Amino acid sequence: MKLEGLVVRAARPEDAAEVRRLSILFTPAAQEVSPEAFHSRFAQFLADASWCLPVAQGRGRLIGYGLAQDFGPGLRATFTTGRVHDVFVDPDTRLGGTGKALMNFIFDWSRARPQPMILDWQASPSAIGFYEALGFTADRVGDFREYPGFTLDHRVGQRVR
Repeated sequence: MKLEGLVVRAARPEDAAEVRRLSILFTPAAQEVSPEAFHSRFAQFLADASWCLPVAQGRGRLIGYGLAQDFGPGLRATFTTGRVHDVFVDPDTRLGGTGKALMNFIFDWSRARPQPMILDWQASPSAIGFYEALGFTADRVGDFREYPGFTLDHRVGQRVR
């Protein structure tokens, strides 16, 4: 069931308080980050093109956000490496297409970077099915098998792992 009126867009300065609220819903320990520190980081991310911070609006309020980073190319690479740090949708509005819309915003951003990107992220156990439904395969090799990795490799235009 698609959420009607859903809009995903780049975050704006005035979204900081609502994104902080969502980040605390996502990870209650995030409340330990002072509002001043959160707002400072938020402003830095908005001002830096190597960060992608989309928000989802629906039902007259922000209902989700994402956060991804472009680390840039290594010394020997012709591509850049990116990481999805956060994708969160308010539990009261899930299953309406918001998570997919946030990921598509991040995928479009990563595809538009100046160099091809390998975009990686890890999933919590409860989110694995979501990423698999987007067509990705979990990579359970590594130290945290219950938090598998996922990759979108723009060098080859494929979803891997």
